[in-house]
Amino acid sequence: MDTLSSLNDALATAVERAASSVVQVQGHRRPAAGVVFAPDMILAPAAALDDEVATVRAGDGTTHEATVLGRAFSSGLAVARVAGVGLKPLDVAAEPRIGHLAIAVGRTWSGGVMATLTNVAVIGGPLRTGRASQLDRVIRIAQPPHGALTGGVLIDGSGRALGILTGRAIRGTTVVIPAALAWTIGQQTASQGGAKQGYLGISSFPVRLPAAQRGGREQSGGLLVNGIVDGGPAALAGVLVGDVILAFAGKVVDDPETLLTLLRGDRIPRDANLTVVRGGEVREVPITVGERARRQ
Repeated sequence: MDTLSSLNDALATAVERAASSVVQVQGHRRPAAGVVFAPDMILAPAAALDDEVATVRAGDGTTHEATVLGRAFSSGLAVARVAGVGLKPLDVAAEPRIGHLAIAVGRTWSGGVMATLTNVAVIGGPLRTGRASQLDRVIRIAQPPHGALTGGVLIDGSGRALGILTGRAIRGTTVVIPAALAWTIGQQTASQGGAKQGYLGISSFPVRLPAAQRGGREQSGGLLVNGIVDGGPAALAGVLVGDVILAFAGKVVDDPETLLTLLRGDRIPRDANLTVVRGGEVREVPITVGERARRQ
């Protein structure tokens, strides 16, 4: 057998081994790929899983309802679980070296396998993902993101996982979360994240406060409330458009990501105080946190 034929067979075999652990997931948005990282447990893009339930299409074409266990927004990943299907996880490979060949494996719109041969272009980190969050380690591959590959897996020549493909690009390269890190994120999210998402019923954006409007506090920033849902927790608590939120349950809030994080998980306080600035005066507003209703 010539060298090219041997390489072709090896690459195709690696894709076949990995494909059964690469699924398609869909919430209320367009579908994305997902990767089985533990028995019947799937890592997928958080943006694709925008509800507490999702539909998973397995490699054999069967569809199943999945429960979204939690979201790790610092990494852009979410964890979903299907019950009793027998989805098997991929083994994790050792970290590649720059220049190593790798295969990106995802799912097309129709659920078919998509695979592209690429190479590892950059390995480094940390990569800032938010004002208070980062990925300690990232891989970048020599191709731009592709919708069918986002949420899929980067594998080595044996079909083992090198990382989770994101939709993020840096100078034309796709950012990949290393498998060892992604698997750890998945396990932590499943055990700690919970399926609950607290709900206040507001829209807001970050603002800086001049010293005269801080009510004697040193905190220089907060969230300006610019919309309130009728009948929602904030409306019932008496929150007003124009209030600037400084803290939730005693924890400083100065950007939307921080508030979302505090409102996520199984340990969200049911009753808490919002610390707000109103007319230059700091007030404590008791609020009963709701749970975001499922979309119909």
